[in-house]
Amino acid sequence: MKIDRIEVRFLEAELDKPFGWSQRWTNTRGVIVLKMFTDDGVVGWGETYGNQDTVSGIATISRSAIGENPENISQIWHKIHRATYQSHSYTGAAVMAASAIDTALHDIVGKATVKPVAEVMGGRLHDSIAVYATGLYYVDNYALKPHLEEAVGYVEQGFTGMKMKVGALSLKEDADRVKATRDAIGPNVRLMFDANESYDVSSALTFANMVADQDITWFEEPCASRDFASNKLVQQKSPIPISGGESLSTRWEFAPRLAERTFDIVQPDICGVGGPSEMHRVGLMAQAFGIKFNPHFWGTGISFAAALHALAVQPIGQIGQTNIPYQNESVLEFDQTPHPVRENLTDPFFTQSNSRVEVPTKPGLGIDVDESVLERFTKGDMFVVDTSSDSQPFF
Repeated sequence: MKIDRIEVRFLEAELDKPFGWSQRWTNTRGVIVLKMFTDDGVVGWGETYGNQDTVSGIATISRSAIGENPENISQIWHKIHRATYQSHSYTGAAVMAASAIDTALHDIVGKATVKPVAEVMGGRLHDSIAVYATGLYYVDNYALKPHLEEAVGYVEQGFTGMKMKVGALSLKEDADRVKATRDAIGPNVRLMFDANESYDVSSALTFANMVADQDITWFEEPCASRDFASNKLVQQKSPIPISGGESLSTRWEFAPRLAERTFDIVQPDICGVGGPSEMHRVGLMAQAFGIKFNPHFWGTGISFAAALHALAVQPIGQIGQTNIPYQNESVLEFDQTPHPVRENLTDPFFTQSNSRVEVPTKPGLGIDVDESVLERFTKGDMFVVDTSSDSQPFF
């Protein structure tokens, strides 16, 4: 079995109304999807972040996998890493390509061996994964009423935790929103907030102390994601645990952050850390350092399925009789914001029950991609890499 064709395309959908966070507002959602073919007809799916300008670079790097046996997952991953790590492009298109390729390889091997990806990765430790709702972005010119209605809706759906946005308003205005959210959802639901890198150290610590009495589970990305000195200062002095790492790539970027305990909780994203293989490695490293491991997610059912499988083989944080989400068991972000691609691309469309999602049991990732949806949301050229040509636009 050999890889003989890879297709890479950018998908984008417009939203009915925009939403915002500390950095900006958006009226679109986009994702890059990679489709990998073997010479005996097995198809694997991968996914990563980027835009139309990123697609050609990912396609070029994908040439590394052409002609390879897809069962050699680690060999292909390290082939890409060795060829690109010393270049300044590694944390861009190269690691995005590695993430999507690694996901597609796991999907192919699972399908070829009639095993779900969690079994390919060594055997599941969990049949379901704890999740929390991510939403509560700024909407309607920062109106509070729809924000609180959304928060109450998550409680009614059975979520045991949710994450909101802060950082776009004054410290007092955002602190008031946090307190109003806590009042609306009650004392028994986990509440987290994400500043998306919006604060300096003094502002972050001031804000943390303003809301410390609201039983906050974590304060995400208080400072610029790669301003490790500032994040470390906040981590040392904050009354609330500090989380981050969604934009970090591979074990090598996480290693010093874990050793220095820059964050109390690390949150790699499977679309940018290096795929299921590298997410698993970083998860084991976090466990060894006694740091909580709660991955980030903001994609479609392709990467969500991959993250479920990777977490299915993640041990609990400490030895104990019971898995307890947020305490010793990882929780996975479950994006609930509008995303027409995510809402239509895959079957199943993942749902939660009692704030848990079942790990797929079908072969591979356990999802089917609706290719009519793939075509409908494709923007610009699809790039094709195969055994007979360089990466070229496909018209």
